Amino acid sequence: MSELAKINACAKRPIDIWTNFIYYPLSIRLVYLVRNTGITPNVLTISSLIIALVGCGFFAAGQRSDVLWGLLLVQISYVIDCADGQLARYKRKFSPVGGWIDQVADRIKEFAIYASLAYGTIKQHDHAASVWFYAMFALFVLYLLEYYGQIQMVKPTQESAAAATAPSSASQTAEPDAASTDTFDRMQQLRSLVPFRGFLIGEQYFALLVFILFGAVVPFFIFVGILGALMCIYRPVIQYIKLRKGRL
Repeated sequence: MSELAKINACAKRPIDIWTNFIYYPLSIRLVYLVRNTGITPNVLTISSLIIALVGCGFFAAGQRSDVLWGLLLVQISYVIDCADGQLARYKRKFSPVGGWIDQVADRIKEFAIYASLAYGTIKQHDHAASVWFYAMFALFVLYLLEYYGQIQMVKPTQESAAAATAPSSASQTAEPDAASTDTFDRMQQLRSLVPFRGFLIGEQYFALLVFILFGAVVPFFIFVGILGALMCIYRPVIQYIKLRKGRL
């Protein structure tokens, strides 16, 4: 297996289609370039944060050309953000501090992106109140979605261990469980091809790319707010259904 293939195997999957086909091909090659250097995953995380904040400075300027430069920098920051985890898995360098830095950096970037876009838009247009409302609502639902992502409602390892303690039914349920797992895996693979399937972070950055490229800042806030709010309902419902099925 080539080194590039090994790095590719360190990328989280399944993931959203945009990250898989747009951002990962770039981040994987970035990891390939820095794999033998002294650059650590934490260095990439901090670099991603700094580049994003510089991009937000361009967003805050409000001029069309500045916003486009900011968009380029923010997109680059996400590529680097993908690379830090891939480099950590490739070099097997994990730490609670590194995970904490990554989480904090992501939240800072989200706030800076939405606040700077709103501020830059207000400088060029005269509808301040609505812009701030849409931006903060979008930011709120993104934070709520991230909170949902940290909750494990279903613990399959414990359930499978409990099921294994029933010897009389173990041999009878082995084959259906395997078939169910295969079906679930196939569904997950198909689901990864659906645009905006869960409004994951890659989908958020792709939406940012498309809307801001066409200068549609307020529609971007509205899109994120509405889709994010729907996902705030969808995700707990799906988790509840999985939990109920796990108890049957």
